[in-house]
Amino acid sequence: MKAKNIIILMIMSVSLFAVSCSESANSEISIEERLKKLESERADLDTKIADLRLQLGTVEKAVPVEVMDLNKNPFSHYTSVYGEVQSDQDVNMNPKAMGVVSNVSVQEGQRVTKGQLLAQIDNQMVLKRLKEAKDSYEFIKTVFEKQKGVWEKNVGSEVDFLKAKNDKESMENRIAILNEELSNMRITAPFSGVIDKIYIKEGETASPSVPAFHLVSESNLKVKTEISEAVASKLKKGDKANIIFPDLDIDTLNLSISAISQSIDRVNRTVSIYVDLPKSVYSKVKPAMLATVKFKTAEIENAITLPTNLIQQEGTTDYVLVASKNKNQKLEAAKKIIVKGKTYNGVTEIIGGLKLDDKIISVGYENVREGDLIKTNQQK
Repeated sequence: MKAKNIIILMIMSVSLFAVSCSESANSEISIEERLKKLESERADLDTKIADLRLQLGTVEKAVPVEVMDLNKNPFSHYTSVYGEVQSDQDVNMNPKAMGVVSNVSVQEGQRVTKGQLLAQIDNQMVLKRLKEAKDSYEFIKTVFEKQKGVWEKNVGSEVDFLKAKNDKESMENRIAILNEELSNMRITAPFSGVIDKIYIKEGETASPSVPAFHLVSESNLKVKTEISEAVASKLKKGDKANIIFPDLDIDTLNLSISAISQSIDRVNRTVSIYVDLPKSVYSKVKPAMLATVKFKTAEIENAITLPTNLIQQEGTTDYVLVASKNKNQKLEAAKKIIVKGKTYNGVTEIIGGLKLDDKIISVGYENVREGDLIKTNQQK
């Protein structure tokens, strides 16, 4: 019985396999037939489309374009970066003594002169000690003068004379120290300039560790900018620099580089460049104001150049379309792969791929593809 069941199962398996193969073959034949039918229909459609194009006369229709000749011209490349106006004298002023602020005598934005009092720290206790010291000094001085007179007559004791002299000198030193303390309680301007920020208020405690004022001089102004080390290697002190203040009614300033830092910022790999500003603009520009700085980094006397917008890309390849005759001596658009140089202000230097006798399609290039027939503005 068991053997009989096994035989039945084997027969069923063979039957199923045969049916499966038969269906697969039928399916493959069906797909091939459908593919042939579709290809036949497509061929018929292509033929009909070609006939219609011939009837309309569009097959040989040339696209109108304009071409330009190539010439060698001077080409300059500039690197533009942002800069900031700075002053040689731009400091945070810290008090020299700790104490309660009794008076702030200036306001933000106020111009001050060198030595002008900006704020006063309460000095009453120091004044009191100074008065006591001066009163004591008068007595000590009198004693010293008497001891000196006696000593000069060889009557008094040398010890008494030296003690009186020491007391007098000690009190003089104490008075000098107290006067210095009084001076340190006056916060004065170290140079003439403008009070940019005030960080203290009357009644607050001033400390040497906390700034009291930010003072900026309006003289010796310059523009500082940061450029990459690659660009910095092409510049030197004295090279031309064009300064533009976009927010001010000032013409472009044609100046020179006054200093180049000899160190490179380790974080952003840039070099600091400084350009001194003329005094004629001091009244218009302010520290921290932004400017655009242009440095000439390349100058070529005879360069082949093109408007940058004519250059097209296909993947990583740059090319332009030129007018070229095909084997039937008809003018068509041809693709020329190029090698670009530097680009500035909408103009690109071409360092490879073009010859001076090439005719560049300059107008209508966006309407044609490689191989399309064209008609140029130079044809009648």
